[in-house]
Amino acid sequence: MRAIYIASIEGFSGKSILTISLAHFAKEKGMRTGYFKPISIGCIPGSKGELVDEDTETMMEILGSENAACPVKLQKNFIDEFEDSKIVENILESYRRVSYGKDIMLIEGASNLSTGSIWDCHVPKLASLLNAELFLIAKYGEDSTIDQVLQARDYCKHWGIGISGLVLNRVAEDRIERTRSLVKPLFEREGLRVLGILPEDRILGSLTVREINEALGGEVIAGKKGLDNLVETFLIGAMTPESAIKYFRRVKNELIITGGDRTDIVLAALEAGASALILTGNLYPSVKVLPRADELGIPLIVVPQDTYTTLQNVQKIVGKIKPRDNVRIESALKLVRNNVDWKAILQL
Repeated sequence: MRAIYIASIEGFSGKSILTISLAHFAKEKGMRTGYFKPISIGCIPGSKGELVDEDTETMMEILGSENAACPVKLQKNFIDEFEDSKIVENILESYRRVSYGKDIMLIEGASNLSTGSIWDCHVPKLASLLNAELFLIAKYGEDSTIDQVLQARDYCKHWGIGISGLVLNRVAEDRIERTRSLVKPLFEREGLRVLGILPEDRILGSLTVREINEALGGEVIAGKKGLDNLVETFLIGAMTPESAIKYFRRVKNELIITGGDRTDIVLAALEAGASALILTGNLYPSVKVLPRADELGIPLIVVPQDTYTTLQNVQKIVGKIKPRDNVRIESALKLVRNNVDWKAILQL
């Protein structure tokens, strides 16, 4: 049995996109495939109050519930809820069960390489214990990513683990050629084999207003018929109305996040044709804007968090693939099939 560990240097780098695609490709080739996520931090409560890791739920849909497992599910404040001195033993036992009889195991890391250090089960340590080959996927927005990846390589090397391959994700279309001709050779001179360069994908990078509202738990006070509007860009509304309307009109499918008391910004965003507005601080705008939002089909959503926290929360769900999310799964498969040497990863 081969074990492939997909890890990243930061959260939301594309681990799930790559892992889901590899699972589909392995199944297509008739390989008995399993999925394992040792530790998940930031789980959501399920219908019965249990903690749920959405990545594992998605893989259960693809591979069958008996072929996917996540033994350690935690919320963000995990120190308060989890004190298990046998965490490593529990992870290894769960892995033995799910990997039995498999040709290949796909292991997905948590948000970064150091997750689990508090229990001495960070990614390099687990990769060693599970006898897995480690592959890294990284968002490549700026050249500073090079330093981060090389530091990650050295961190893994310290624990006796090499990186078998690197995939660069979410590369802007106008930077693809530069990444191929300049960045890839640089990494390979450093001993890192670049197995894929994934361009930004509109479907994977966008959300509906409905998905955002469900994730934030907001209150829709107007414009409900626009809940299926597409969101591709997030903007903060913290300027004068005159500047705002010029700014908003330069982009499309934008979500405006602003204080609920900024009725002037709300009106500017409505007239500019925004996809939706999130009004922060549990503050409500003037009632005079509600009929206009209903007329235009632009949702107004009130949330209790401040503007900065709300932006962070929205960014965390971009590209997240949920169970039975067939549109994004198909988009992920196409993206990886066309831009990653997945046969090299699966050794086909």
